[in-house]
Amino acid sequence: MPTYYKWCSVKKEKQKHEYPSLEVTNHPLRVEVHNLKHNSNKSLLKSLQKWSSSFEELDPLLRFEQMDLENNSEPTIESDATVNYSKIWSVKRTAILNKYTTGEKLTIISSYLPGGEKISSFSALLRQVSNLNEKVKHRLEQLDDFDESSVRKTMGLSQQEFVTKIHMLDDEIKKAWETEQRVKAFKIAIQCSKLLSDISVMQFYPSKFVLISDVLDNFGKLVYDRLKKKSFGDAAIELEDIDSGLVPESARETCQNWMFKMASIRELLPRLYMEMSLLKCYVFISKDEIKPAIARLITMIRGIGNPLVAIYIRVYLCKVASALYGKESECYFHDNLKEFLEEYQQIFQPAMAKKFGAQLLTADKYLSLYIPAIDWLLYGTLNTIPCKLTLLDELLQLCDKTENSELLLYCIVSGFDSPNIIKKSSAILDTIKKSAEHMVLLSPILSALGEHLCHADVYRQLSSEALSQTWWKIVSNMKSTANFLQVLEPWIQFACTQLSAQHINMLLRGTIRYMIKCGKPIDDYSSQIQLVVKRMLKSIPDVEELFLMDAFMPLVELVQTSNARTMMAKTVLLVFFERCNSVQIEDHIIIASLMRLCCILHEAINAVTVEDELKISSDLINKYIQTVSYQDDAREQLNFYVECRSAFIKLDSVLKTLVHAVHALANRARPSRSRWLSRACAAYSFVTVPSLQCALCRAQLYLLGAHAALLVACVGQAEANLKAFVSLIPDIPLYVQEDGQNKPTHVKVVGLLSNFLSTLLILPDNVDSSSKAYILSGFIKTMERIHWRKTDPLYYTLLLRTLDLLCNLTQEKYIYHIDGVISNDELYGSEEEFIDVLENYATNICQELLVVLKALGDAKETNKQYNLALELFWRIIKRGDLREGSMTSLAINLWVLSQKLQDSNNKFAKTLLSALERDTSEEGRLLFDKLNET
Repeated sequence: MPTYYKWCSVKKEKQKHEYPSLEVTNHPLRVEVHNLKHNSNKSLLKSLQKWSSSFEELDPLLRFEQMDLENNSEPTIESDATVNYSKIWSVKRTAILNKYTTGEKLTIISSYLPGGEKISSFSALLRQVSNLNEKVKHRLEQLDDFDESSVRKTMGLSQQEFVTKIHMLDDEIKKAWETEQRVKAFKIAIQCSKLLSDISVMQFYPSKFVLISDVLDNFGKLVYDRLKKKSFGDAAIELEDIDSGLVPESARETCQNWMFKMASIRELLPRLYMEMSLLKCYVFISKDEIKPAIARLITMIRGIGNPLVAIYIRVYLCKVASALYGKESECYFHDNLKEFLEEYQQIFQPAMAKKFGAQLLTADKYLSLYIPAIDWLLYGTLNTIPCKLTLLDELLQLCDKTENSELLLYCIVSGFDSPNIIKKSSAILDTIKKSAEHMVLLSPILSALGEHLCHADVYRQLSSEALSQTWWKIVSNMKSTANFLQVLEPWIQFACTQLSAQHINMLLRGTIRYMIKCGKPIDDYSSQIQLVVKRMLKSIPDVEELFLMDAFMPLVELVQTSNARTMMAKTVLLVFFERCNSVQIEDHIIIASLMRLCCILHEAINAVTVEDELKISSDLINKYIQTVSYQDDAREQLNFYVECRSAFIKLDSVLKTLVHAVHALANRARPSRSRWLSRACAAYSFVTVPSLQCALCRAQLYLLGAHAALLVACVGQAEANLKAFVSLIPDIPLYVQEDGQNKPTHVKVVGLLSNFLSTLLILPDNVDSSSKAYILSGFIKTMERIHWRKTDPLYYTLLLRTLDLLCNLTQEKYIYHIDGVISNDELYGSEEEFIDVLENYATNICQELLVVLKALGDAKETNKQYNLALELFWRIIKRGDLREGSMTSLAINLWVLSQKLQDSNNKFAKTLLSALERDTSEEGRLLFDKLNET
């Protein structure tokens, strides 16, 4: 094969083709556009077109952060005629265990747990029994004695250790039962019930009750299952289907024996709990005894002196009754609630105040221990009363007459449904106002009332303003800032849905004054302020109206620490873009407010900011930039983009969005101002792109800037962009970081440089330059300076694409143009000097391709060598002048080389040969004949 081949491009005349015509009503490539109504609940972040490469979905790990911002309210359960009390208790049980926790050390007394301090030993005591009465007493007291081993007290238990011990006792009951040690199981259950008399750690008492009640339920089930098996064998029979008359005498006697054992327990509290756990076993004696037993137990509870212990045993009784009778048990809820109300003042007796004070509990924490119990009793009561409004009136009247009624009032407000509470909201506020100064549960009561009012129908009337004014008079005098913000959260939502913008603004002003006068660091309450702001943004009908209030932004910027300000800005922007109904924002006040929030996000970015945070901030700022519109005022729009560039210089994604936005602005400008605007936009892009860190992104935007400049006939700006593009080529990395992984840029670079070469076809030469095709010349020289690996597909692919461009540049008429841009075909008119320069470049590239072919052969890369040989062969027969002997000789040698490497039956080779066979020129036929001869 000769060492040198001169390339000669063939000059092709533009051929006219006759195609059949067909009349149509629509353009076949027209895209059908459907007008869709955007749902206001849909996130604008998802509906806007993404101009940058920012992430498309919020990082899953950051969802937890958002979850923390949601209200952590307990699930509400609506009353129903067929309510399932077991499911409702399960929900309440979980809520109690989650809420009532402690860090204090706990104590447990048992004879069936290892370790602990020895406190007594019954077997070591010698009892002198003198008469028959003492013998009987001694035998009865054996039920109160635990085991032959000594009773031990285990102290200093953490909450988790205590829970573990309770589960161990539950397992001991099951083990004892399985080994026929039923008396032992009975004694363990008694021990567990006795633990409920201990209120040394009041804060944990509701959770302790739940844990031990589960143990008692399991024991009661073991007894019931054994009695059912003795009565009916393995037959599947439900409790309500059991006929007491059909129970065998042996099973009846066994049941009575259990009842006698239970009745012989000396202490009242364990005796009551044990009877309640065995209550359903009465069915094996007589079903008619169950309801009288429940009524008796209701009155017996009066003997429990501690009000906290007493109300929770009432809870357990109602729980057992509801499991037995379902809806029929609701009367027992009502009876227990009435019993509690009669003993209500015992909660506030000095002895109890002394006890919770000794445990360093505040009054509100102490009263909160009763809330789950009262809620349970009130829940069942509400289901049994047909007219709830009448019951509400009665209870509110009772609150007016009762001293220290705040606990009852809170449970009433939180327990009743919203429609009834809304009807009596004025009366409730009047009751609160009378004793607000002394209420320790003032903030929970007002918060619960506010939550109900948030469900009111959306209308604005004088009564709503009166309610808000009364509420504000109460809450503005609160001493606790945390309580103030807790109450403010639901009431500000009520104001947003019911009151005017002026009234809302007044509340915001008052809030700012309160926070400034409180004398405490506002940053300590940043999370609560954030919840208040989020409530406002989500509840106000028109979210843009909120930004027009002069007190909103000062409230948002009350917090001063960087983290708090960033979280606040992020929350406001996220909710705003979720709820904003308009695609474009035109109001200058809103634009300025959002700009301030975006600047806060940007200021928080530093060297240690994680990638996910950068993506979130970039995405929010991008949405802001994309939605701001100054309509036909292009100068203001461009000034806005200039301001954004200086404000958000740290974020590459935002800078890319700005470049895209500026190009879009130039394209939609009116012709009368397009000249100066196009130049200004092109200059903006050219100045902005160097600020980007990624060389690949800069190259892409330089090329895009050149395209935009050419579209508006700004040839000078296009040249500047393309020069900058060429200078960036050596800096493009082999790999870029995407989604935490290094991904090769090979495909992107090939596409980018191919796009660049296609652009050079329409770019005219600079007439002031002494060099012909000087941009292309600079590109070729840059390619020569790069240390390519000869066998790299990227290298020889770019050589082939460059050869394609050179062949097209030699044509008398180029295949495409841009209006207003005079390309080189018109500029030079096929001047010989220009053609010679191009063909010299083509010759050099052809020689370099031959060097690559040899390198591929030396490297044994036969497949690559074969494909490259055919690619070059195809360009010769398609673009080369076959009248020149060098072209024909090179074509033949390349074909021979390809045939040595693979068979001519290869699909690629057959396609090329068929194309040459169809060539009607004399040179083509001669070449085809020579190839057949070889």
